[in-house]
Amino acid sequence: METNDESITTTTQNKDIVIYGLSTEGYEIAKRILQHQSRVVIIDENSRLGILLTPKIVKEYPNIAFLMEEELLLNLEPFDKSISGAPIIFFVPRIRKTNYDVKNDIIPKFKEIISNLKKNTSIVFNIPLGIGGNTEIITLIEHLSGFTVGTDIFYYYNPLDKIESAETIIGSYQQISDTYFSSTINLIYKIDKQKLKILSISSAELLYTINIVNRYSNMTSINEITKINRIKEIRSEISQNNIEPIYFDEIVNGLFDLRILSLSLTNSSALGYIINGTIRSIEGFAKSLVEEIRIQLKLREIKASRTKVTILWTIDNNEMRGDKTIMLESLKLKLRDYIAEVDTQTIENYLPNTVTNIIIACSSEDYKKIISKIDKNHYHNSKIIVVSANTFFNTVEI
Repeated sequence: METNDESITTTTQNKDIVIYGLSTEGYEIAKRILQHQSRVVIIDENSRLGILLTPKIVKEYPNIAFLMEEELLLNLEPFDKSISGAPIIFFVPRIRKTNYDVKNDIIPKFKEIISNLKKNTSIVFNIPLGIGGNTEIITLIEHLSGFTVGTDIFYYYNPLDKIESAETIIGSYQQISDTYFSSTINLIYKIDKQKLKILSISSAELLYTINIVNRYSNMTSINEITKINRIKEIRSEISQNNIEPIYFDEIVNGLFDLRILSLSLTNSSALGYIINGTIRSIEGFAKSLVEEIRIQLKLREIKASRTKVTILWTIDNNEMRGDKTIMLESLKLKLRDYIAEVDTQTIENYLPNTVTNIIIACSSEDYKKIISKIDKNHYHNSKIIVVSANTFFNTVEI
């Protein structure tokens, strides 16, 4: 798998690697590739147009949100032309469905790629799949394209994790060496100095499952245990014993992956019980948060009718996964069952009103920023209560 910068530059001349999906993750892959070659095409899955990216363009538009504002002013090309000429295609679309509807969002998008495939193309599937999920995708490629995966078409599984890791695992279906892909992928991950492992598809699926279940079942255990006793002093003592608070933003990160895993397992299996219990805990966090707001109102003898709740949650709407947006809407609906005035706002634009203001900070960064903003701007005419949407529901009144 070792290579050098010079060999990749020579090999990739006049070949445009394609990123399918106008997502934040897809744009980051494009930026990495553009450090070693002059052009990459990223495909908007909604308009079905390819956007030609260059090092100059990504420097001018450092993130996908800026690029999307100017999309019509950029060099565009037909979808089928981009796919049919690509030596490597990364599949990184934005997925906005949940549970059983997920496949109905993924498969139609992927079929568009298959119908335009050429021989010797390498496909990198970056969306997390459940155990055995790649078998269905590989069968679909062979059925619709007529090519044999592993000899005519090269297939890789590289689920993009929400949590940064020192090691990157890629599943490979190939029985022969794909030197072009190896050279390219080495350079992409060498930028972050990550350790790169190429394993079988089945091994990659299982290792990713272990990582996800370990991480989020541990979070679930902490969340569920801290629910047992809501006394402020008890929570304070627990937090002082090296138990870091886990924010809603971090908890929701793995929800998509857990749901995908759940769909690939039988509910009666022990692993299925663990994963489904973790999902229920994550989804139930919003209910616990609403209950905490009710407790705060009761303790402070504040009327819900004279209270405004503002949710501060900095969300990247262009992420591959859409769980945060879905959970935000769920939280708003639950709060409105008790409090009439519920709003979402950016920290930069936040202004309290003349009644009681409860602010829910859904991430550590949101909490730090709003506390800093309030400290700098003393709103003497307003009562402001900041609730941290984390394991301990830390609350301060300003």
